[in-house]
Amino acid sequence: MKIKTNPSAKEIYFWNLLGNLAAAAVSVIYLLIVTRLQSAKIADQYSLAMSIGNLWVIIGLFQVRNYQGTDVKKHHSFDSYFLTRMLTILIMILTIIPYLRLVHYDMSCPSLLIMLLLLLYRISDAFSDLFQGLFQQEERLDIAGKSMVYRYSLSIIILFVGLLFSKSLIFSLLILGLFNIFFIIIYDYQFSKNFVKINLSSLFVLDNLKNCFQIIKICFPLFFYGFVLNQIFNEPRLVIALELQKGLLKSGLQRDYNILFMPVFFMSLCVLVIRPLITELSKCWYEKNLQKFDSIVKKLLIMLLGLGIIVTTAAFFIGVPILSLIFGINLSDNTLALTILVFSGILYSVALVFENILTIFRKHSYLIVVYILMFIVSKCITKFQVETNGILGAAISFMIVMFIYMLGSFGIFIWIRKRKI
Repeated sequence: MKIKTNPSAKEIYFWNLLGNLAAAAVSVIYLLIVTRLQSAKIADQYSLAMSIGNLWVIIGLFQVRNYQGTDVKKHHSFDSYFLTRMLTILIMILTIIPYLRLVHYDMSCPSLLIMLLLLLYRISDAFSDLFQGLFQQEERLDIAGKSMVYRYSLSIIILFVGLLFSKSLIFSLLILGLFNIFFIIIYDYQFSKNFVKINLSSLFVLDNLKNCFQIIKICFPLFFYGFVLNQIFNEPRLVIALELQKGLLKSGLQRDYNILFMPVFFMSLCVLVIRPLITELSKCWYEKNLQKFDSIVKKLLIMLLGLGIIVTTAAFFIGVPILSLIFGINLSDNTLALTILVFSGILYSVALVFENILTIFRKHSYLIVVYILMFIVSKCITKFQVETNGILGAAISFMIVMFIYMLGSFGIFIWIRKRKI
């Protein structure tokens, strides 16, 4: 495919922003469609499977995107990145069944098929991300943005029409997965030919293999953090699934929790909005302009905490009625749970800011203790809280873990910052 040779900076920014918004919204719209057109039991199965798919795609992505996108001097060829992605996707496929057995996932045919078809969909996301990294390298994020907008918009239509006429989630997910693979071949891959050519015959040469393992080694710490954090996010869902299998919780609870959890994810998008300030922080740190550095940190925290107070208050008073209206289900008993989850989202956003700052300090590795502590606490308290208080218990356990994340990252930031005075 031919591409526009000189897009304006505004055009690139517009399509990149629109693409990221589409990527953020698509999961919400999928859940809305499934909730509206399927039973509570199937919506529960879908919600858990999508959560595990979101966790497992991290293996496929292996957090390589930022490294690839900033490899402007092209220390590694695209063939090396392509081979790395093939390897990580193979690991995705080989490890999913053992993981499902480990977490006592419902291995009945319908539930397992939903999981595997969503895995196929997430594999397509992992391949698309590879090409988006290439477009970022070439300073053509407009192509990546258009790809996301077109693919996700068409995917929403396909899932809706498929469920509307077939009434079968399995059939609709199969069509959805196949369409996404087809789209990547005819769009992402075709556009990539303007920049590189993938030589499959020489893909497995020794140099590519060496580069592949070097990329994996470099990106492993970020992959580890991302995987553990998402496993922590999934812990309440896994416990709810076990309780549903035992018949101790009513159908629809998994679906309800995922709906209530959505504001947490959207709060994390605040970091995208304030990313220019993060870049400015980086410049101040390397220029040793510590006074301005501290001023920007304070500004970031005031912005997030101010927004947090407004959003948490709004969630308490109008959050549940709005979500109930949108998804067409009664969530009236979950006002406190939603408020706690939204507040947890604020804690998560603040922790992400400090984590970004620790990356500027090149001290990101110090967070490993915090992540391990979060994981242990999550494992210890979530089961009891869910068994005792249901969705409210899941919200409380998540809030406690996010407190640990925020306090831990803040404590490490203060410790390192004081040493640099």
